[in-house]
Amino acid sequence: MKSAVNLTLILVALAVTIPAFADRPNPAWEKGRIQAGQALYRSNCVVCHDVDQPKSQKFGPSFHQLFRKEKMPMSAMKPNRDYIKLRTRFGGSFMPAFQKTLTPAQIDLIVDYLQTQ
Repeated sequence: MKSAVNLTLILVALAVTIPAFADRPNPAWEKGRIQAGQALYRSNCVVCHDVDQPKSQKFGPSFHQLFRKEKMPMSAMKPNRDYIKLRTRFGGSFMPAFQKTLTPAQIDLIVDYLQTQ
């Protein structure tokens, strides 16, 4: 119970923090990172989340142009790298946790990819 409260506090703190790198463009030398993130996304996320279409027919919300939107699909929060990484790592109500499947570096690659879409 205590760990759930701590996790909630961490998520709330991260949700109100706007990271410095949220709107940064990816330089040309990071194109390999984007391709790696795309491959990881296709292997782990595309089953539930669309990235190519604004409206998704899949179980989870679409991430089409996620970082260009004012708020994330299922919350009133502005898209936030740290929140997305935490949600990916620990899961949510219907989303499974990927902490045993993906490393933090791999999750970073996925978020880098999402920022380019």
